[in-house]
Amino acid sequence: MDKQPKIVFKVKDVPYIESLDGTMRDSVMVTEDTCGSQQYTAGLFWVRPGTRGHADRHPGQEEVYYIFGGKGQVVIEDVPHDIEAGDVVFIPDGHIHYLINDGPETLGLFWAIAKKWSELPAIQKELGRWNKVKPGSDWGPLPTEPI
Repeated sequence: MDKQPKIVFKVKDVPYIESLDGTMRDSVMVTEDTCGSQQYTAGLFWVRPGTRGHADRHPGQEEVYYIFGGKGQVVIEDVPHDIEAGDVVFIPDGHIHYLINDGPETLGLFWAIAKKWSELPAIQKELGRWNKVKPGSDWGPLPTEPI
């Protein structure tokens, strides 16, 4: 009998990773490997309080965020937009974007891209460099030297 595809994900079900500069965490949940998804890649993302994530650009794809915790700004093509829990954000195809968390709480969001994981090699490569951390762990010290 075939194994049933995963339907509900918890953070502990997939690798929980932190950027090399200690400012962001990600958990890629919906992929063809984890649940057989052929149209979407999605997960959870966090930005450390008092920091800014690095700029990203994904040619050939749009991205959607649902902000579930904290507040801050999403900067798209150098235009800042205030965001807070409950907001939905649309990132147009290929636009440079990054997140700023200028508040005291972790900024958390659900993200989704309408492409399967195997069609996102640049994202796979970037996230493949990030360090695994324990879900719920405190943020470590920020590096004193640029990464």
